[in-house]
Amino acid sequence: MQRPISWVVTTAAFALAACNSNIEQNSGSSTQPLDRGGVEASDELVQPVVIGESGPRFDACQATGFVRSVSGDGALPVRAAPLGDAEQRDTLTNGDAVFVCNRSHDQIWLGVVYSAERELGEECGVSAPIASQRRYDGPCRSGWVASAFVQLRSVGRR
Repeated sequence: MQRPISWVVTTAAFALAACNSNIEQNSGSSTQPLDRGGVEASDELVQPVVIGESGPRFDACQATGFVRSVSGDGALPVRAAPLGDAEQRDTLTNGDAVFVCNRSHDQIWLGVVYSAERELGEECGVSAPIASQRRYDGPCRSGWVASAFVQLRSVGRR
């Protein structure tokens, strides 16, 4: 049985596309694929904290917590992405309060928002619902911390 040339060309194109290791495969999702090619230095690893993931009926960041059990120098690194190799942006210490906005897929990292004073307050704009999810862009600080060092304090609902 002979197959039409268009079927052969289409099958070959799909096979070649599946072999591209620089593009994350993302079937069944409306999210654009992440191009991983060209990222070699740790200062290029950036993943913004996203707020409003639970929808407009919930606070922009659904939980609060505080830093605990950090030993050694007591400094918990705040990173630009949920990876140990990502750039360190800041540090938090035991007792510092944070808004917990999202988690990494492996649950090892928390996306947090926190004020310069390390206290919870309305100035960060994440303790009330927002219309749709978006990247957090201030006025407070944000980044990723190891989840093992954050004790959840409360979960906000509306």
